Amino acid sequence: MQTLARVLAGAPDRPALARLPLDKAIEVVAEATRSVDDAGRARLAELPVYAALTERAARWCTSTRWHRRLKGVRLLVILGAGQDAVPPLLEDPRAEVRSAAAAWAANQPSPQIATRLVRMLSDEALACRLTAHRTLVRMGLHAVPAIISHMTEESPASLATALLVASRVHDSSLMGPALAHRNHSDPEVRAAVAQVIASGGGTDGVEGLEGFLTDPAPAVRATAAAGLGGLGHWPSSPLLAELLGDPAWEVRRAAGLALDRLGGPGQLYLQRALHSTDRFAQDMARQVLDRGGTGTGTESGTGTGTGTGTTLAVFATNGKERR
Repeated sequence: MQTLARVLAGAPDRPALARLPLDKAIEVVAEATRSVDDAGRARLAELPVYAALTERAARWCTSTRWHRRLKGVRLLVILGAGQDAVPPLLEDPRAEVRSAAAAWAANQPSPQIATRLVRMLSDEALACRLTAHRTLVRMGLHAVPAIISHMTEESPASLATALLVASRVHDSSLMGPALAHRNHSDPEVRAAVAQVIASGGGTDGVEGLEGFLTDPAPAVRATAAAGLGGLGHWPSSPLLAELLGDPAWEVRRAAGLALDRLGGPGQLYLQRALHSTDRFAQDMARQVLDRGGTGTGTESGTGTGTGTGTTLAVFATNGKERR
């Protein structure tokens, strides 16, 4: 460890490392590479032990035994190497190996790898789909062309997954391709489109989300309401207030929380809903306001209550309870 520290510090000489058992060599190199930059990694790559570990890991990646291939990928993740050895394993017959290769790709962005990861979003193994999702999000802008190309998928499940990834990448160029599916027949796809719109913001985004507030699918209406709350667009308060009486609980909940996030204007509509003739709207407004301590329930530290019941506030006073 002291020798590797000297190398990372830029020592002009390249001191020899003591011969260590394989597991110990991997341990010390892994510790040294935990938080190094590209320059530090380049210095480590000049050491014979680093080159030897890289060569061994690359050989493991070609093994007929899947657990050895998995071990090789994981070692190359530690070493930050494997540009030639790992990409073919994205097509490995074992899901464990494919998932490990997808995790390795997070620090090796390229159009070819991004395209393969987007295809992996439809993988039969859940671990592969989740890892590909996380990796594409980490790739960010490098993954945008591959995501856009995947938005032409005919499978609703694949299209919805690609849109969900797009909603977390936060790139304005994804908005247009996503909006092309705003009238898709599958509600899961429309809900994913709403998430992409919410992540992009802007005037077009607000108008798109407001249009989704009348969608026939509850999941789409709920996503649009949550998106407007996240964008902080207070002029949408009247539209959100109308959803407090929606037949679907998830929509009422999303609208109530969105109004709560909008601050003063949203709070005003929640207060008005307390006196609505719609029981759904009353109950949801009360739930949201009581949740934040701003409604007709308990105010912080007061112990008073009005409305549907009595609220008890317990205070500690000299070791005793006062109600």
